[in-house]
Amino acid sequence: MTKKEFRELCSFHEYGRGRNKHNAIYFGWQSTDLGTGFKYGVAASIEFMTRAVLFNELYDWVVHEVEPQYCVRYRYAAQDHNRFKVPLTLNW
Repeated sequence: MTKKEFRELCSFHEYGRGRNKHNAIYFGWQSTDLGTGFKYGVAASIEFMTRAVLFNELYDWVVHEVEPQYCVRYRYAAQDHNRFKVPLTLNW
């Protein structure tokens, strides 16, 4: 999967303002009988990472199975019943 194809399947979000701003990217939306939502989610403060760098972290994690850096918060649904929707506030 190319980065362009991958980007089209991602959902980009921003939380907070100013110095407290965080970027979040979600990937892997699917609706099944067991659950509906995303499989992968990453978030990072803008102090540590730009959106483009965060996107590269998610891409490497999903496609190349490289674990995200320590400053990246991530969420993973191992099974379909654990899938999650985009939260109104970033609380994970």
